[in-house]
Amino acid sequence: MFFIVPWKLEQANGRKNVPLANATLIAVNVLLWLLGRCWVVGPGTGPLSVVLYGFSHFGIWHLALNMWALWIFGNPVNRRLGNGFYLLMYLGTIVLLGLFARLVLSTCMAGSSGALFAVIASALILMPSAVVRVACVALFPLTIVVGLLSRPRDVLHWIVRGRVVSMPALWFLLMIPLMQLWSFFWHGWSWAPVAHLLGMICGVVFVAMLPSQITLGRRSAVERF
Repeated sequence: MFFIVPWKLEQANGRKNVPLANATLIAVNVLLWLLGRCWVVGPGTGPLSVVLYGFSHFGIWHLALNMWALWIFGNPVNRRLGNGFYLLMYLGTIVLLGLFARLVLSTCMAGSSGALFAVIASALILMPSAVVRVACVALFPLTIVVGLLSRPRDVLHWIVRGRVVSMPALWFLLMIPLMQLWSFFWHGWSWAPVAHLLGMICGVVFVAMLPSQITLGRRSAVERF
């Protein structure tokens, strides 16, 4: 098995404070999961489901992976946009995908992934000079193949191998859609990749609608450092 997990988004002159809106969204998601609350959206669900599904998760790993990625990408985007614009993008994406699920899908879905992919897309566009550090982890039996190419330092590396690599942020605008399309061939048809791609489209459209002082003025200031 092989996993790719975002580790850090590095940008020139990046601030380190934790912005309010993103921290609040993460806290609400975690709190509702701890309380055992879970809503889905789909045919026949109530009107509030188009929002509440975006704060629901099916398990601890579903929650943990989404919240970790939201922490990595959401904090710098929140700093760049401010709390108001950030919440508008995040909640707006949830509502749009919720309406899509309620009116179009034949099944139900839940999770914050769609809004998360909107955040990721906006991060990659607003901070094109940033570098994404990614943790690549291989598990047995794939480690046997890796071990034949690169001799392990100890016995543990025959079971698990990991490495952190750096990649330009803009590469991910191509890689993420390709990975979602590949999932159709690997796992078969699923609405999850569709929701992810629609979330990315929402992020791109939202950035295109932002005031120029956010999309152009601040970007130029960052890239001069």
